[in-house]
Amino acid sequence: MSDKETEQEVVHQSSEPLETSEKPIVIKLKKKKKKKRYSREFKEIQRVERHFTRSSLRAAKAMEKGVSSYIKRRDKSARSKRDGAVMGFFSNTGWATSRAFREVSPIPYDMAKAMDSKSVRRQLRRASRAFKVWSW
Repeated sequence: MSDKETEQEVVHQSSEPLETSEKPIVIKLKKKKKKKRYSREFKEIQRVERHFTRSSLRAAKAMEKGVSSYIKRRDKSARSKRDGAVMGFFSNTGWATSRAFREVSPIPYDMAKAMDSKSVRRQLRRASRAFKVWSW
């Protein structure tokens, strides 16, 4: 016997064999997500940055969906008729653009939601007061 086999220890050995109809019950527990921790000075900047990063990811996915939609429609046009890809260029790009816009449409709301917080409103009020003082 090798050293690895001798190190193993039998914890519990049943004398009865398992029946084939019985399956073990497996319970998977989800780990609790850790809370995001920020320093006071950079909390708002990091929160806004996270929202903008998610929005840019959404925009990239929308671009990918639009381009893949165009490629599918172009290939379908090319199979259906001779020079179908060229003849169907405008309709295919229109379809792909509308598909991309469907995916991009929530981005302005995401940006507004990112900027809507107590500290940002406070900073805007301070900036507007400073602008009023300088404007006269």
